[in-house]
Amino acid sequence: MAVINKPNIQTHPGWGVGDPNGVKRRAYIGVALVSLAFCGLLGRLWYLQVLEGTEMLAQAKHNRVRHVPLRAPRGLVLDRHGVVLATSRALHSVALVPAALPSARTAPADRQAILGTLAFLLHITVDDIEATLQEARDLHSQIYDPVRIAEGVDLKTITLIEENKYRLGPAVLVTNDLARSYPNGALAAHVLGYTGSVTEEDIAASQDANRDPSLRTLRYDDVIGKGGIERQYDNLLRGEPGSEDYEVDARQNPLRLRGTVKETPGQTVMLSIDARLQTAAEQALAAAANNGAVAAIDPRNGEVLALASRPGYDPNIFSLPRDQFKPIYQALVKDSNNPLIDRAVTSRFPPGSTFKMVTASAGLQQGTTSTSTVTNCAGGLRLGRFFGCWQVHGDVDLATAISRSCDVFFYQAALRMGDPEGSGPTYLATIARQFGLGSRTGIDLPVDGAGLIPDPAWRRKVNAGNADLMHWYPGNTLNMAIGQGDVLVTPLQMAMVTAAVANGGTLWQPHLLHGVQTDSGYKYEGSKGTNVGISEANLNIVRAAMRKCVVEGTGHAVTLPNVEIAGKTGSAEDSHHDLPHAWFVCFAPYDHPTIAIAVMVENAGHGAENAAPIAKKIIEAMYPVATEPRQPQRR
Repeated sequence: MAVINKPNIQTHPGWGVGDPNGVKRRAYIGVALVSLAFCGLLGRLWYLQVLEGTEMLAQAKHNRVRHVPLRAPRGLVLDRHGVVLATSRALHSVALVPAALPSARTAPADRQAILGTLAFLLHITVDDIEATLQEARDLHSQIYDPVRIAEGVDLKTITLIEENKYRLGPAVLVTNDLARSYPNGALAAHVLGYTGSVTEEDIAASQDANRDPSLRTLRYDDVIGKGGIERQYDNLLRGEPGSEDYEVDARQNPLRLRGTVKETPGQTVMLSIDARLQTAAEQALAAAANNGAVAAIDPRNGEVLALASRPGYDPNIFSLPRDQFKPIYQALVKDSNNPLIDRAVTSRFPPGSTFKMVTASAGLQQGTTSTSTVTNCAGGLRLGRFFGCWQVHGDVDLATAISRSCDVFFYQAALRMGDPEGSGPTYLATIARQFGLGSRTGIDLPVDGAGLIPDPAWRRKVNAGNADLMHWYPGNTLNMAIGQGDVLVTPLQMAMVTAAVANGGTLWQPHLLHGVQTDSGYKYEGSKGTNVGISEANLNIVRAAMRKCVVEGTGHAVTLPNVEIAGKTGSAEDSHHDLPHAWFVCFAPYDHPTIAIAVMVENAGHGAENAAPIAKKIIEAMYPVATEPRQPQRR
């Protein structure tokens, strides 16, 4: 009988007999893995819904609600009498909501159709629209933020867009906006400045941890001050934006408006500028034809009454649509006359004979010059070379030297102050700096020129390594005494010097902010003052000489019948031009000064003929001849 050999079947403990291929084993493993995954899922759901349920609900609500900011109207800028210098005007804009726009990747034809229609209606190109959308993305805008494609759109175009709304869809919005407006055009343009859209640099600066915590972080579509008062007091003028909250779907498409938050307009800022004096200054400068500047301040407190620079510009151009603005702005930038530069505050010029107020004050205070000092002027002084005077004056005392602008008297006065390589020029430089020259004025504007007051130490420093140029020569002292050589000032600084002489020795920090609107009216800001270190008695001597300059000297052209004026003419040589810069500084009324003025006209010749008439026009505007002298508004 045959023996049948059975296969040798080995069993595995725990798996049972009859599973030679391990099917049951794999089944058990699969069930175990599925059970573990299910338990993990249950655990995760418990974690999210129980432990983190409150936070997850808040995030879900946040994800379906989009916060769209609304621009706040900028605050008004007024002159000291309430004349509006800067305001806002309404306009229509066209915006795109990127979230509601078909995707360039998934629906390029639909996107092209919408953008093509919009471009046709706005007279721009699809590339222009795409570039604007990209700019907004670069500035970290969100996909639900409306991006302004065109501003200042006329009503005819707005009507066409509304008529084609079925083609454009929900992505295209017509919005009501505000643009900055300057009702007086170019008047006080350098003071007011202008506004513009934020840049990446602006946004980065606003996020700086060291910035003023009261300033809010900028957004991609904010409009901020870019120059002048608009920039200096942007935190006051900008206001707080409002918002609209939209409910959106999973694709970020807006479904409905849930609510709005009213925007808070910026504060109204009142400047110390007097629009009437500002107008008079700019019109008189324009009549002079040459470029120039005017600075007028109140010697009682340092408030700036007028600050004019020629040539100027119309800040309204910065609110024009981009295609109109760009060529105008490029022309301004390329203009060789530099109309965007504020000559009254930042440009530096030799002051010429107007500096003689400082030299006279220094000599009187040191005791090396007095009212009895007499110098003979034979038309110049030879000291190594010949240093001329514009006229042969004969014997002159201090009052005559100022009134007739004798250079020789001040040459000698500076030499009497001490050794040219030591105390003399150093002392004169010290007094000049006490009058505020050679340093920034502290005016509340983004730019502020410092000028230059030289002395032997300065000369050694800037010419280190050149033995000939390092040495301070007597001729350097003579040039400095009459406001030439390396002496450089701004018109605003010379107005400050004149005001300090007028008020008895207080150098006020000039300022433009007169007040900020509050619930109870306007809050007025004060100013800081320092003493120039010259006795009132000595300043009285200088003042009397300046009065003589107007009564019978080189400043006679500025005489008015109803107000006594004291002044000083000047002509400052320009190494780049045949004609000197024309200067005139003055204050009025003589017995109780309420205004101090500095006028500079570039390469115009003599100050008496070309700068003094401008100052006269300003004083006439402040004190009309046909009426009683009008006191300016007091605090």
